[in-house]
Amino acid sequence: MKNIFVLILTIGMMAGTLHAQSTYIRFGLGGGIGLKQFEWADVNSTTNSYNVEVKSMGLGGGVNANLAFGYMLSDNFGIELGVNEFIGLARKIHRSRTTTNMTETEDWKTSGMMLQIVPAIIITPNLEKINPYARLGMIIGILPSIITKYERTTTNGGESLQATEREDYKSKDYGGIAAGFTAAGGASFDLGEKLVFFAELVFNGITYSPSKGKYKTWTIDGVDQLPNATTRDKEWEYVKKFDANENIPEGSPDKYAKMSVNFSNVELNIGIKLKL
Repeated sequence: MKNIFVLILTIGMMAGTLHAQSTYIRFGLGGGIGLKQFEWADVNSTTNSYNVEVKSMGLGGGVNANLAFGYMLSDNFGIELGVNEFIGLARKIHRSRTTTNMTETEDWKTSGMMLQIVPAIIITPNLEKINPYARLGMIIGILPSIITKYERTTTNGGESLQATEREDYKSKDYGGIAAGFTAAGGASFDLGEKLVFFAELVFNGITYSPSKGKYKTWTIDGVDQLPNATTRDKEWEYVKKFDANENIPEGSPDKYAKMSVNFSNVELNIGIKLKL
């Protein structure tokens, strides 16, 4: 009986050691360049000219912080569950229009953010000094949002018109979840028995379609417009089909055509992995 107890205890200790050597936590930081989605343009027009500068409107450019828990099922294959916080950099659009009686400038700054859950598999040759690896997985974006800041200044000529009008708003498109995939290739370098440094290049393919939106702030010449605005004026829904001639009640959100925004990017991440 004593020998059986010792054997069971030894096996349990070995199993615990094996489990500890197979699990890890990693923390990383990085930044990415967004990929194209559709074309938009800065426009500057006058009575005699019309100048357009075409750009890309993807919102994947930004920074991220990632935390992941992994378990190696064997020397060459493992599974991982990660959480990424993506904070996008603003994309800017500028438009101006000048006529004989009016000058108008408009500026938009649009950025996106989301919390991403990333289940993935890890494949590695398990080399000793510099260990390359690949990671393939899904991205589930929760609490995604798109923030737009808008400024418009209009200067009118003529005695009966107001000289200058300024409008500002901040809007938020949100609701629903985003989905996509991720593929990464990198290498890890042992810094000690438990500590590992890693660097990786990551491709994330993900799109997001918000389900609704609203104004967070809205002023004209410094006067807050939200207290007296109807629900239709300050909130909206994105739908696949709607009647453009529909008479929407003031107490209901407006309706816009559903859109899909590209959050895809290529990222460079670095970080530390701790073997448990």
